This record gives sequence, C-alpha cells and structure tokens, in this order.
Amino acid sequence: MNSDPSPELPLYRRVLDGLRAEIRAGALPVGSALPSEKELGAQYGVSRITVRRAMDALAQEGLIARSPGRPARVAEPRLIQVIAAFEDATNPLRFVRGTEVRLLAFEWRLADGAIARALGIEEGDQMLRIERLRHQDGAPVFHTVSHLPAPVGALLNRRTLESSSLYDALGAAGHVPASTERQMGAAPCPRAVAPLLGMRPGEPTFRTERLSRDAAGHPLHLLSGHWRWDRFSMRLISGPAGKGGQLSIEEAIPGAVEINTYPDE
Repeated sequence: MNSDPSPELPLYRRVLDGLRAEIRAGALPVGSALPSEKELGAQYGVSRITVRRAMDALAQEGLIARSPGRPARVAEPRLIQVIAAFEDATNPLRFVRGTEVRLLAFEWRLADGAIARALGIEEGDQMLRIERLRHQDGAPVFHTVSHLPAPVGALLNRRTLESSSLYDALGAAGHVPASTERQMGAAPCPRAVAPLLGMRPGEPTFRTERLSRDAAGHPLHLLSGHWRWDRFSMRLISGPAGKGGQLSIEEAIPGAVEINTYPDE
C-alpha cells in the first residue's frame, strides 16, 4: 500500500508544468517557437505521445498556437475568466477585470424596433447609446455598445463612464440589476468594429449580448459586445446542486449558447 501523500505527477504533467512555467516566466516569450516534439521528448525523457498530450493542454489554455506544418509558438496572452456557478450572476465585472476602458461615444438616439422592444419602450423614444472599447496590456480586446432607456440614461454622465464601469455607474444611480439574460456565441466581426479591435471584417469574434433588469423586471441596460477570439476564453465551474450553485447550459439558437447561473436558495 502506497502511503506517499504526494504521488508522482503523470508524465505529461511534468512537460505541461515545465513549459507553462517557462512561458509565464518569459523564458519563452510571445511569438517564440517551442522545441519540436522530438526535442521535448528528449529533454523530458518521455515519448512523443506524452509531449503531444501536454501540447494539447497548452493549446486549450491558450498559451500556445499551432498550425499544420509549422512549429508551435507562444500565443498572445488571453483574458481568461473563471466563473463559479455560485457567483452573483448579475455582476458582469468579472468579465473585464484587468482591462482599461476608452469611451468612444455617449449620445442620445431614437430607438428602433429591435432595441425598443428589448428595452420595453416605443419606437422613436429617446435612449442613451454608449460605445466603449476595452484594452488589456495596451491591446484592444472587447468592444461594446450599450443602450439604456431615457429615465435610466439621464442619471449617467460622460465623465463617470470614462473612469468607471457601467455596472458601477448604474449602482451609484440606484439601479442595481436584479436579473440578467445573456446570449453568447461565435459571430463575424462587424465592419465598423473590425478596425477598433485590430481585426479584418468577418473574422470570428466571441459575441455576447446582455439584458439587465431591475427587481421589478424593468429593462435597465442592453449590451452587445465583441471579444477578440484570440484574447479571451472562459471556463465554467459548477458543483452538485445544493452545494452552492447550479449551472445550466442550453442551446438557445443555432450557433449560440445561453449560459444561466442560479444562486443557491
């Protein structure tokens, strides 16, 4: 019977942990080529199958990029978000931690059909449109356009949104979202957004749409955003029901995934 409380790591984990540490320490800088599978196998004393398993894990974590016929290279760092099912589902700030925001537009417009219906207002009613761009380490990662009904938008000002999150600004104005509907999935980058994110029109993005409501069910804020696919990834963590949270992932429409979190009652 083995009483050792710290059993030896699987072989692929030795390779994985070693390469991950080199990448994070900068010994393997962004854009640099990794040694070949054969060279790594000799370095760690393992088979090429073991090396390939470690490389698969690094690619899943977004630490390396691979393409057929070319050596794997260290990828640009991604904004990785880990979401626990028991977190406050109405708080979107976890998605933008570690980013800086630039306000691109703060303007009043007349609501069209789709946005008017989402916000629960009439077509032609005034609404506030806010456009912002978030950066991580100086590189653009997330573009958003938000629409708010006039009574809510009137409580906000341009200066506040240049330095704080919209969620915080709404909370300071007495409007803390009580519920949130989200839809997320892959989508082509719009022509107007592409140059802001440093992409080509039609390149894939991770698109998110979020509608927040107050405790009475009145819409507060409709957001549509596009993440650079190569700078963002998300991992969902859930536990057994009754242990602090429950996670439901359902197919909403073709090509989209709806993610709902329910706090433990």
